[in-house]
Amino acid sequence: MGKKKGRRPPVSGELSITSMMDMMTIILVFLLKSYSTEDISVKPSDDLEVPISSAKKPPRLAVNLIVTRSGILVDSVPVLGLERVPDEETGEEVVRVPDDEKKGQMISKLYDRLLEKAEYAEELSAKTGAEDGEFKGQILLQCDRRLPFSVIREVMYTAGQAKFGEFKFVVIQGGEGL
Repeated sequence: MGKKKGRRPPVSGELSITSMMDMMTIILVFLLKSYSTEDISVKPSDDLEVPISSAKKPPRLAVNLIVTRSGILVDSVPVLGLERVPDEETGEEVVRVPDDEKKGQMISKLYDRLLEKAEYAEELSAKTGAEDGEFKGQILLQCDRRLPFSVIREVMYTAGQAKFGEFKFVVIQGGEGL
């Protein structure tokens, strides 16, 4: 009967530096692949048909104003419902801001909400004192492409009166021939 000549060396619970470097490299590659280089990503509302454009500029972080065929939202919070009425000439259904919600071309509830956002942004800008955090009156405007221009004009006028003068329209990036 033969003797067992070799015993296994004792197993130590230490990691080798090579294994740790491999693990760190994999984590680093994963983080780099999942990191987004764009400022923000905008998800259109389900009730919104965004126009197509050949624009290449990505949107910047700003107050998000959404105008759908059923209502107006500021930073995804409903502000006002829009009404649908038959057009007197064609008989087709037209979307518009209810008359009792307007003062001339200005939409009262929207103005109050946007002014509140502008004042908060100005106050925050004054407290931080950073130049890049300065309130510039930028607003991201997502409008349904089927809306009449009169509604968009009233929304833009109201935003302008509430200290938002720089509009960035959100569009879907399309081909050059559109």
